[in-house]
Amino acid sequence: MKTIRQLEQLFDFASTIARGQLQYQRIEGKMHPITLKERQGWTKVAGYIAQILQNITNGFDEKQVDEDLAELERLVNEANKKGQAETVEGTVRSATEK
Repeated sequence: MKTIRQLEQLFDFASTIARGQLQYQRIEGKMHPITLKERQGWTKVAGYIAQILQNITNGFDEKQVDEDLAELERLVNEANKKGQAETVEGTVRSATEK
């Protein structure tokens, strides 16, 4: 259940960025606007999280969930490679650790 809550929190965060409700990110101590390309990356993250949650509710396959979480971590890192959203990275790390 903890992993599901963390995925829901990450989904909310990714959706907030994708919808443009979060306009800036801190990079090396300075605020920078979030670009359209970065929003598109977070849209992909949110969609993938939705798929993972759907797969979990349809039937729990631990191996598939592990693979999905590894892919999610890759997508988050890709979407966040320019910015520094520490809370997102921490959430993904803790969701993928056992």
